[in-house]
Amino acid sequence: MIPEETIAEIRERTDILAVVGEYVRLKKRGTNHTGLCPFHNEKTPSFNVNPARGFYHCFGCQASGDVIRFLMQIEGISFPEATRNLAERAGVALPETVSVAEDAAVRRARQEKERLVAVMGAALEFFEESLRTHPSAEVARAELEHREIQTDTAQAFRLGYAPPSWDALCTYLEARGHALRDACTLGLVGKRRSGTGYYDRFRSRLQFPVYDVQGQVVAFSGRLLAQPASAANGTSGASGRDFKEPKYINSPEGPLYRKGALLFGLHQARVALRRTGWAILCEGNFDLLALHQAGFANVVAPLGTAFTAAQAKLMARYAERVTLIFDGDAAGAKATATAYPLLREANLTGRVAMLPTGEDPDSFVRSRGTEALQGLLDRAPGIVEYLIDRQAEACAGEAASERVAGIQALAPILVQVKNPIEIGIYIDRVAQKFEIPDVHAVKKQLRQGLRAKNHTLVSGKTQSEVAQPSQRVKLPPLEADAVGLLIDQPSLLVSEDAKKLEELLTSPELRGMFRSAGELVQENGKLDLPALLSRERDNHAISQLRERFAVSKYPDKGDAQLALRAMVARLQTEKIHEERARLLRQITEARRSGDDALANHLTKQRDALGVSASKLADGKR
Repeated sequence: MIPEETIAEIRERTDILAVVGEYVRLKKRGTNHTGLCPFHNEKTPSFNVNPARGFYHCFGCQASGDVIRFLMQIEGISFPEATRNLAERAGVALPETVSVAEDAAVRRARQEKERLVAVMGAALEFFEESLRTHPSAEVARAELEHREIQTDTAQAFRLGYAPPSWDALCTYLEARGHALRDACTLGLVGKRRSGTGYYDRFRSRLQFPVYDVQGQVVAFSGRLLAQPASAANGTSGASGRDFKEPKYINSPEGPLYRKGALLFGLHQARVALRRTGWAILCEGNFDLLALHQAGFANVVAPLGTAFTAAQAKLMARYAERVTLIFDGDAAGAKATATAYPLLREANLTGRVAMLPTGEDPDSFVRSRGTEALQGLLDRAPGIVEYLIDRQAEACAGEAASERVAGIQALAPILVQVKNPIEIGIYIDRVAQKFEIPDVHAVKKQLRQGLRAKNHTLVSGKTQSEVAQPSQRVKLPPLEADAVGLLIDQPSLLVSEDAKKLEELLTSPELRGMFRSAGELVQENGKLDLPALLSRERDNHAISQLRERFAVSKYPDKGDAQLALRAMVARLQTEKIHEERARLLRQITEARRSGDDALANHLTKQRDALGVSASKLADGKR
């Protein structure tokens, strides 16, 4: 656990404007700074940052919090990760949280990771520099030009070039003090089979860096290029044997990289994904570059592997819906069918942009343009609709038995749909597309297709039936405004009016927030807003007051003091009226029971409260 005082120091020493400004273009408006929200798509700025309070709030999607929360939301990382990142940025030393026995092992592991990260960073710099300056890099630059990849795009993704030499990277790393055994661990170099030493694993390749969710390069995907005839070291491998190299070589799994757990382009797409809630998933590296360059900044790719459950879950941290844009062939349809259950399991809504046969996203956007691709995305059907339609097209004109088999083949897809209404719509679509007038016959064939797997066509509850509504407590408006005023002007928490207010608060949630705020002011001489939120994290009033944390309603202390006095007087009057109404009910009950003495006593109390109410009214005037 990181101590609260250390977390407070990190917040204090971190400029929230500088951090947020790396993701959002902010403009100063009064005491606040505003911009387009990075967490949802909008045209009019509703995202506010209050640097004095170290807090942000969006009036559109209600996203809000301190600088640590912002980094967690925008990067999709945990609280400890965000805290450590900001601590390093602010120069705050974090205390060790392990026992003495564990300390040495933890330190060694950390040092090893830092060493490997440094090696990977050096390799990235080498490949980038080689693309710009190496004599044989013309073949790589020509490939980018042929693909119409602009310089800005290449720089945004930090593309590089691996020269044809067997030891260019080895020499570069050794010259900078990096151990080649570390480079071998990372899959950058390999051990020679004969003799000693190492050789470059990536040669004559266009290098695509792969980043983790923190933006650290952890792997490379190398695309084979034509090797220049002038290559000095021949064409034989490290073992001395000739071989044909694969089109792509990807880094192997290792300490920094786990295959199938990351998405290519996620680091560059993360802000657009957060803002729009929408991801475009394509297959190839060049497809991704072409789409990104065409203005689709929310595009990611699965790194040359089949789409995995881990990648779907990672995508769900940034978006709620995804459009698949795979090649328009049988392999693309198969990949779509495979991706569907993974997306559904991750609670991602999926659609499919159907490319013409023979086209891929790269060729399509280059030949037909951005508007044509946008139209394709706009018309994209849901994944299940797409698979039904494609299956029906494949079975068109076939014998009856083939068409029946085609319907049965759809059953494993439909069984994953849990909403009965949704599945009914899909069954009607199957009947329509296969031109079967009897829907019950279609259901029978679908059940038969599932019989061997012992599935039920309609099963389970929908997510909406299972989900429970979040608890929301209705706050008294005047009391909430008064507490919000004190957040605007925390120095008034020690005033006489504030003391009166505490006695008048009927909401336990607001009373808890009031007391915590007062304690923080007494302890620190000021109101640390993130600390208040931490103390009251389970307080249901927070969600309804968050916008007050970012935008001050009472920026002038004098005006706030007058407003607080008026609010207290009004709350006192309301309390008196409620008490007089209660006494009147008791007086009536006492008269009915014949207890005149009690009735007279209660009447005197009620009259006294009436006098107090009159005095309050005179004070207002």
